Amino acid sequence: MKIIINTTNLKIGGALQVAISFIYECTSFTENEYHIFLSPSMRKEIEQNKFPENFKFYSFDNPSRFIVFDKTIKLLNKMEEKIKPDCVFSVFGPTYWKPKSKHIMGFANGLYLYGDLPYMQNMGALEKLKFNLKKTYHQFLLKNNADLYVVQTEDMKDRFSKFINKPKEKIRVVSSKYHSIFEQEINDLNLLPKKEADEFWFVTISAYYPHKKLDIINDLVKIIKEKNLNVKFILTLPENVLESKFQKSKEYIINLGPVKLEECPYIYSMSDALFLPTLVESFTASYPEAMVMKKPILTSHYSFATSVCKDGALYFNPYDVNDIINQITKIYYDKELYQAMVSKALLIIEELPSSKERAEEYLKLCKEVIQDV
Repeated sequence: MKIIINTTNLKIGGALQVAISFIYECTSFTENEYHIFLSPSMRKEIEQNKFPENFKFYSFDNPSRFIVFDKTIKLLNKMEEKIKPDCVFSVFGPTYWKPKSKHIMGFANGLYLYGDLPYMQNMGALEKLKFNLKKTYHQFLLKNNADLYVVQTEDMKDRFSKFINKPKEKIRVVSSKYHSIFEQEINDLNLLPKKEADEFWFVTISAYYPHKKLDIINDLVKIIKEKNLNVKFILTLPENVLESKFQKSKEYIINLGPVKLEECPYIYSMSDALFLPTLVESFTASYPEAMVMKKPILTSHYSFATSVCKDGALYFNPYDVNDIINQITKIYYDKELYQAMVSKALLIIEELPSSKERAEEYLKLCKEVIQDV
């Protein structure tokens, strides 16, 4: 197959890591010819000289939402015409570019699918207006710019089918596990301070977004002090965010600043449990990463979490400080519960595909959409 892997619309976040993993794993499938369309952010992450001859790379600016006048979209059309691919695989949409070839598009924006959650319903009037205008435009692009879609959970498949008004047969589920770097030997990177004997470290590897609900740590710290729990939170925030948002909680926070993917296994290995009070997600790699690193998961009791973690996590209401503290206290004191959660999570992670298996599934979908002429 001659495949274009399109990442030109990707800028930040977990989407970049999924795209990077997919591209690197494709090196195992030597029968194909790969043409990789890179965004500025992706270009910084990919070491092009490490790829074999069946990979060709092209750099583009991010396409503009103003499709008709956008120079990048014209360049993409021109390059597609020159390459004449069998299929275009856009790792995540919506894409402002609509290829003429058969097109598979991934989707992972939980903000568009979980409108029933309190976070979405509690938006201010102006914010909600702007959000809904953008959502409607993206809904149109998603519906009209692809032949087949890929999501990461069955829950997302059900919701996405309704969102774009397409039959479920046009939407496939390819779950994610964790990057293969989590299977390699872990080195001591010396990023963290020395840990006290009875200290318990919760980790949240995430940028600062309102829907991540990290501000709840400020409220938790007050009760943690009262209960005399020797707890700290490992965060990965820019220093200016820490200063502005967590000034009164800093003594309970170990902030590493933004971290690289290759540093994550070490950070998990030094932590005791994952803390993720997120208000809306599609899928987060933090769940399988914590599972494989044998760290219990404490997270929000919503379907996007339970569909992945099942009985392998402790759940709480992310708006209820007392409920969160109850779960923190349980995992802090109960060693049997700690081990039970680790054991359950290890069984769940076995059911998820490796990054290589995920790439193989993506390529199978390419074959399928090519044959469906």
